[in-house]
Amino acid sequence: MPKSHKHSFMYLRVLRAALVTLIAIPLLSLPSTAGKITFKPPGEPAPEETAGGASRTGVSETTACSSARTGIGKSVTPVLPTTNIGFTLTEHPTVFVYIPLSTARKAFFSVQDQENNNVYQTDIELPSQPGVIQLKLPPDAPGLKANKNYKWSLVMICTADLEPDSPFVSGWIRRVEYKTNIRNKSKTITLDSVSKLAERGIWYDTLATLAQLRMNQPNNQLLATSWQELLDSVGLDAIANEPLVQ
Repeated sequence: MPKSHKHSFMYLRVLRAALVTLIAIPLLSLPSTAGKITFKPPGEPAPEETAGGASRTGVSETTACSSARTGIGKSVTPVLPTTNIGFTLTEHPTVFVYIPLSTARKAFFSVQDQENNNVYQTDIELPSQPGVIQLKLPPDAPGLKANKNYKWSLVMICTADLEPDSPFVSGWIRRVEYKTNIRNKSKTITLDSVSKLAERGIWYDTLATLAQLRMNQPNNQLLATSWQELLDSVGLDAIANEPLVQ
């Protein structure tokens, strides 16, 4: 082989190897958590209501609480699976609710045990923009007991006081315990920890962990997509693209 051709052949081999390396780098650097988060519902239904309770989607707003939104089928909505119950590993979990664009600026949030005893209640300020809000049971509130069901409710305050027809929603929480600790002990939360919680049907903690990641990295498209897919998987596609608001 002539020397010039030999040099050209060697140059092409080196160039090809460099291109393969450059292509492989982003693939190798992708985290193992880049896969879709799969939530596996535990299959336990919410307790039967002894009195008229709210459905998964809130009642239509009153005139004083009317919405200026143009979206279809969006009302006050608890971020829960269709069973209307979610599990948690924590004594003080975080509840998520979608709030549409509304004239209401306050809401009443409460938590009761299955015997209707009050555990916690407070008024909250509503954001001026629509989106998913977080309602954290504070550390000074009584902690949820393991293997017990608790009902939370959110009522939008549309006038000076609560009205019988004020829009409201409710859902259930059950605190569970695992012999194997599946909570992330490190201070760094990842999509791996979210995935482990989702696979075991721990709904509230899955949402809270993923929400924290999204707030820490608001421009991370992978996290936004994971959130949308998670909500889509439990029939919440109508609000899956709504922002997290504070």
